[in-house]
Amino acid sequence: MLHEVALHCYNITQSYLAINTEPLLNSTTRETIKHTQHAIQLSRRYLLQDIFSRWDPFNGEISFSYNGGKDCQVLLIIYLGCLWELFMKSIQDSQYGVEYHRFPMDRVPTVYIDQDAMFESAQEFLQESVDRYCLSLYESPKDKQVGMAQAFRNFLAVHPETQAIVIGVRHSDPFGETLRPVQETDENWPRFFRLQPLLHWNLSEIWSFLLYSGEEVCGLYELGFTSLGSVNNTLRNPYLRVPEPVVGASLAPSEQHHSDFEWEIAHNYRGDGQAHCSRVSHGDLQAIREHDASQFHPGWYLTKDEWERAGRLARRK
Repeated sequence: MLHEVALHCYNITQSYLAINTEPLLNSTTRETIKHTQHAIQLSRRYLLQDIFSRWDPFNGEISFSYNGGKDCQVLLIIYLGCLWELFMKSIQDSQYGVEYHRFPMDRVPTVYIDQDAMFESAQEFLQESVDRYCLSLYESPKDKQVGMAQAFRNFLAVHPETQAIVIGVRHSDPFGETLRPVQETDENWPRFFRLQPLLHWNLSEIWSFLLYSGEEVCGLYELGFTSLGSVNNTLRNPYLRVPEPVVGASLAPSEQHHSDFEWEIAHNYRGDGQAHCSRVSHGDLQAIREHDASQFHPGWYLTKDEWERAGRLARRK
């Protein structure tokens, strides 16, 4: 049930924020966790103070844009945790315990709009996420004749109560440099507010929090993908190829032989010391290996934001 999921995500977030970094011997781990804790607090402030004070997530005014990718998953965990905090604040003056109060919603209004063909494994992970996180997912038809703006108009026609949409975009994403945490859509788009509380995060912070959470992530990341797009324009990241990455731009020795997030995995919230990845379909495995039979490090071995989308091909005209 959603109240259990929201509490679980709140506990994950609070557990990460409670990590004492001072005893950590590895300076990279120590600094990454400290920066990630700051990033989480800033995202929480945007949601709890700036966003939830303006739009009520419990009456459908806010929808969540979710595609199953790592950035969206990080933001979803934090968002769900903030929903729990908002709920607890709403009953703080009640004489009755939390068990006597009904959580104000059953599922999170969620939208996924993409006209491109997905990896079968990414589609399966998306659907598994719907159940795991209690999402009510609107998925647009994959019709290349319908542009992104029109697809959102179609969504808003079905959900006219939506006034704002939470989006897991970061400043390092294409066209992300000038975005703001809260901004209205452009004139040629349907009117709603884009809520972007993840802009300030970098790639290391994303992986540090996500791997610590112990939550299952899309299995394609374990195979060396770092940014998931269309099945027609996404390859494994060439900088993660084993034993030699692309010529002329080798990974640092520390990135070649181990992950920067060994501590997070070993001390994850689930308590089992493992990274959890979803199943990759036989069809995806066959297609991936037919294109390149090389071995690749997992996606979280790469921490340079500028290389994150190196596996993306130029779109065909």
